[in-house]
Amino acid sequence: MKKWLFNPFMYIAGTKALIIGLAAMLAAAVIGYYSKTHFDGVLDAHTGHSSPMWFYLEDALVDWSLPVVIFYIAGRIFSKSSIRLIDVAGTLALARWVMLFPAIAGFVFYMPAPNQPVSMEEMMKPAMSGPVIVFGLLSLLFVIWMVALMYNAFTTSCNLKGGKAVWIFVVGLLVSEILSKIILGTIF
Repeated sequence: MKKWLFNPFMYIAGTKALIIGLAAMLAAAVIGYYSKTHFDGVLDAHTGHSSPMWFYLEDALVDWSLPVVIFYIAGRIFSKSSIRLIDVAGTLALARWVMLFPAIAGFVFYMPAPNQPVSMEEMMKPAMSGPVIVFGLLSLLFVIWMVALMYNAFTTSCNLKGGKAVWIFVVGLLVSEILSKIILGTIF
């Protein structure tokens, strides 16, 4: 059971993983639209801001494609094995399936939209409220799970192990997060 939860890529990869992963990402985007939950960064989940549907779809596309490109290039550079783009794309898409949970949780935990003009005192009140803290902690757990899945997707699809794989993954993930914030911030 542990392998299925943290490393399903031993059993599912390539096109099959890509189809399942894209379906899950689409479902998370649609659910996010209705629950007002955005994934506005590779490692982010926020709720409370209404946007057009295409924003949610754009979030999903950017959050998935940046790590695919970065980890594929890193795999080609650092791995002695033959790396297939379909394996990297599929396993990283499948790793994002756990973001369905924060999207669903958005129905329960409402966080006020940050773009409403309010005083600093008013802005701090929602940040300290119970639902905001619970949503944040819950989302953090799923983001940690997704990162573990992404690491296993990367090491499996690029055939990298050990400290070298850890450093490449950490740097690639940080670059992906920074670029996603820049790209999504520019678009929106």
